[in-house]
Amino acid sequence: MPIFIDGHDSKGVTQEEIERLVNLPKDEFGVTHLELFFNKNESNLYCVLDAPDEESIWKHHEAVGFKCDFINEVHQIKTENTIKIEKLVTLGQMSSNISHDLRNPMAIIKNSIDLLNIKYKDQLSPEILDHIARMDRAIFNMSGMIGDILNFARTQPLHLEEHSLTKVIAHSIATIKIPSNIKTILPQNDITLNFDDVKLESVFYNLIINAVQSIGETEGKITIKFIEKIDDQVQIQIQNSGPAIPEDLLTKIFEPLFTTKQHGTGLGLPSCKNIVEQHHGTIQASNNPTTFTITLPKHIEKLLPVDSS
Repeated sequence: MPIFIDGHDSKGVTQEEIERLVNLPKDEFGVTHLELFFNKNESNLYCVLDAPDEESIWKHHEAVGFKCDFINEVHQIKTENTIKIEKLVTLGQMSSNISHDLRNPMAIIKNSIDLLNIKYKDQLSPEILDHIARMDRAIFNMSGMIGDILNFARTQPLHLEEHSLTKVIAHSIATIKIPSNIKTILPQNDITLNFDDVKLESVFYNLIINAVQSIGETEGKITIKFIEKIDDQVQIQIQNSGPAIPEDLLTKIFEPLFTTKQHGTGLGLPSCKNIVEQHHGTIQASNNPTTFTITLPKHIEKLLPVDSS
């Protein structure tokens, strides 16, 4: 449908009353409010509307007691950012379908592979066992890609409890097959604070997997540090000895759908960023050595909105 912009005097109606009027589904005249701009000083209201025609807008406003000063039909020019946002919205809508359509069959395949390994391992030739191992790795990689999409598309409430950072890092590493050529250096200290352990474990998993892939088959190390700051914050640093991130990409790696990997989704690091920001923290990447630094508040509960229910 066409898009219109109109303007009229708000007649002393408060902003809250206006919001109640406009935040409604499509009305009997087929009019939907897309955006609302309220000039409180001059008591003027400007609306961006989706409507069949100009007449339907006149009728819409007459029904609620407003008279338009003007109504203009406009045409939207989509910027690159608008197109990107639309793509991300579509991706979010697809995520639930991906979950059901791919995860369930993959779970069946994974269970079948595990059954073959347990029941027939001694009866199978090394060649067949090698094929089974390759299938297992492929399922693991596909599960990671699906997880990236779902973690990015669905923002769920935090479940805050007091946890040990050392334990959550250990759980993350336990699910990763770190090659023998890579040495893992863990923190000597531990820090306990409130956070959602499932979500942060997903962040650490992503960053450690990225570090393993960056180092590749060369001799290398992953170093994890916990640093307590004097400004009531905690830093978690995950360093790796792999090649540096090109300087022109440092500001892009957290952008949705940006990836340098041949088989990446471009949603792993944006998902990490979303989770960290949910915790009112920040995440940054730097070089020499390649380091991802997560900064979290020690007392996140003070920064969350109070539940008035």
